[in-house]
Amino acid sequence: MRFITLIAVLSMLTACSSLSVEDCANTDWQARGYDEAKRGFSLTQYDEYAKECKEIGGVIPLKSDYTTGHYKGTQEFCTATSGYAFGKSGGYYRAVCSEWNLDDSDFMKGYKPGSEYFAAKKKIDKAIKALEDHRISIEDASFQIRNRTERLNSPDLTEQQRRSIQIEIQNQKSRYNDLKRSEPRYVAKIDTAKAELEYLIQKHKQLNYCDYEGCFSGS
Repeated sequence: MRFITLIAVLSMLTACSSLSVEDCANTDWQARGYDEAKRGFSLTQYDEYAKECKEIGGVIPLKSDYTTGHYKGTQEFCTATSGYAFGKSGGYYRAVCSEWNLDDSDFMKGYKPGSEYFAAKKKIDKAIKALEDHRISIEDASFQIRNRTERLNSPDLTEQQRRSIQIEIQNQKSRYNDLKRSEPRYVAKIDTAKAELEYLIQKHKQLNYCDYEGCFSGS
């Protein structure tokens, strides 16, 4: 019984792991450290890998390999160009520059406007989603009106049921009219959000912000 339980536990550990025994032994940990640092990963990521490899019985990677790559990647990450690209993609800065005692002032010069751009894009997406949901509500109200109107044609309805359905129809008509009246406000929010993004685009062009695609791209 203990043997079966042990197998079950080991299976769970292996299933939850993102690394295999082969990964632990064969990964180029210097290259991984470099790549992850360029994407804003903290140096503490190595500790997670070491713990994971130990738990699945794999070879624990050399910390020096990972940190060597991570340092090189962090040097490239902590620049204004990288900061702008990172912020523009919605990245969350974990103060990785300070892990290597690197000045992050250049990074932040790019990261702040990049994050500003991302927030503006997200605001547009949110406004569009709100309009879509609003129009679904309008369509639902319209459907409820049609559905109840058809039910009124049933000869089996009592007078009380008929009055009840008529009240429901009036309620849905009021709902429909309220929704239609408020629809332009949702459209206006999209227009405002787009105008704000356009303002940022022009501002970033003037300040010559750059990302990995080159100096300012409005895409």
